[in-house]
Amino acid sequence: MSQLRIDPLRGGSGAEHMRTDTALFHDMELALKSGDSNDASLPILRLYTWNHPTVSLGKNQSPETALAPRWEAWSQDPLSNPQGPAEVVHRPTGGRAVWHQDELTYSVVFPIDHPLFQGGARSPEEVFGLWLLESGKAAGIESLSLERGGSSRDPLGLGPAPCFASTSRHELKWHGLKWVGSARKLGQKALLQHGSIRLGPAGDRLESWLTGLPLAADTRPWHVLPSADSLAQQLMNGLILALDHA
Repeated sequence: MSQLRIDPLRGGSGAEHMRTDTALFHDMELALKSGDSNDASLPILRLYTWNHPTVSLGKNQSPETALAPRWEAWSQDPLSNPQGPAEVVHRPTGGRAVWHQDELTYSVVFPIDHPLFQGGARSPEEVFGLWLLESGKAAGIESLSLERGGSSRDPLGLGPAPCFASTSRHELKWHGLKWVGSARKLGQKALLQHGSIRLGPAGDRLESWLTGLPLAADTRPWHVLPSADSLAQQLMNGLILALDHA
């Protein structure tokens, strides 16, 4: 039986979630560097939702750039624009800005040399992409595909292009459009990856808020997607299964 710590689905603020993700990553990095074999060195899966609409920025993003032209007014008075988020936070991982609402977020912290990655033969993108794909299918989601993305705007993730307006390698799509936005932090011994799994169209509000343009028409059948609780259960089952076969 594989060893996996699981933090079941819970809500919280963006600041709370980012503090927890960061602490778990640093705890594992420290445990692995010191050679400890305590719980902090074991992989962990966290699943969570957001208490209110939140924008998260990649660790290297400047809000003045990523959220232009709205940042200055929002930072002075978040209530000045009712179409804006309730909270803006920085992630410990890279990537672009994400609007978190109507979604399930996953967070995984793993030793870099874990057998799941087969000594470097399998990338985290491939491993976690397949896990998300198979878990989504197990939850009854149809029209999922794992595709290799093309070049994207702003490859360093520093500019204003929102996460769901870009593509990357091993892209998980639903009805031909990006469904999961993931980002990663690599340490010397551990890695942290978390991602936004969309369960509704609200994630598109970021681009609309920044541009002032109305939301584009979205004909995808969001109503057929499972609940956050149902999908969370399949994600837990899927990762346990993957570890058992590593």
